[in-house]
Amino acid sequence: MNYLKLLLIKMHKKTRKRNGFTLIEMLIVLVIVALLMAIIIPNVAGQRDRIEAQGAENITEIVTTQLNTYGIVEGSTDGVTTQMLAADGYLTAKQVEEATRLIDLAPDTPISTIIASD
Repeated sequence: MNYLKLLLIKMHKKTRKRNGFTLIEMLIVLVIVALLMAIIIPNVAGQRDRIEAQGAENITEIVTTQLNTYGIVEGSTDGVTTQMLAADGYLTAKQVEEATRLIDLAPDTPISTIIASD
């Protein structure tokens, strides 16, 4: 009986499963993750510049369109600023803020001088 019990204990020790990962498995995973990051990071880094450039184009187009609309309704665009367009309901406060940030158009600067130079 004791012999059978010892034999079962030895067999159990040999067939016992390991828990966790080996060092080699962890290194392989780290290498794969590093390769993926090396591919992804350069693509993502350039996106920010492209997005800001597109935002600047968009806000310039919006301001120009609203300036033209203001000129049609009011008759003149001389000395019109983004603050005036916002006060008259042609631009929102967010659009004035974006124009200031993206195209360096101060709220009290006449728009015609900036757009004519572009």
